[in-house]
Amino acid sequence: MADLLIIAPHPDDAEIHAGATIAAHVRSGRSVAVVDATRGELGSRGDPATRANEAAAAAGILGLSARENLDLPDGFLRADDLTARERIVAAIRRHRPRAVIGLSPFARHPDHLALAELLRGSVKAAALHALPAEGHPAVAGVRLWYCEAELPIVPGFLLPATEADWQRKLAAVRCYGSQLHQPGSTGPATSISTPEFLGWIEHRGRTWGYQAGAAYAEAFHGPEAPRINDLTGC
Repeated sequence: MADLLIIAPHPDDAEIHAGATIAAHVRSGRSVAVVDATRGELGSRGDPATRANEAAAAAGILGLSARENLDLPDGFLRADDLTARERIVAAIRRHRPRAVIGLSPFARHPDHLALAELLRGSVKAAALHALPAEGHPAVAGVRLWYCEAELPIVPGFLLPATEADWQRKLAAVRCYGSQLHQPGSTGPATSISTPEFLGWIEHRGRTWGYQAGAAYAEAFHGPEAPRINDLTGC
């Protein structure tokens, strides 16, 4: 079981977009699991074996309670794929989290868009007792949130992070050396492999942190209504 379940399209997405939130929850004593939908086999850099090793190293840095891969086809996720939905539902039932976090549908990557839509149906489907999913019993009351992905959002709420949370996030992101900038590399250029990428992540975190009154923050929105009982913290 996990208090928080991150379901991400590719290895590295959870760390890049919600790494500080993961670190903050683990620091507070909550269990966090990450499920990667694909192995990133269509990535312009690296290969599935390398990325699996990188994901395992990042999981150790963040202190994840579990990390799994659904082995869905990279680049070919579809919102209407019933096999994909069944695997996602089984993962939700297996971990029985209080909340699921996915990547925002405000995105460019087709896998990000498709998985965001899959999660909307899967969280509800996980509560349907008559729906089979690898033999796991139904789980209800799971909340769904989306973290900011590659495109900016108007957040429904911000989750503050300390300097230590942020440094743990960056350490986890840096585990993905195959994807990041490597001086002298002859690999194809990507948005992540540019020298400016980590600077963008830093700037985004600090900007949201300023709005949240913290060192850093990550932005979230979703179909759920935030449950707030103390306006002085807003």
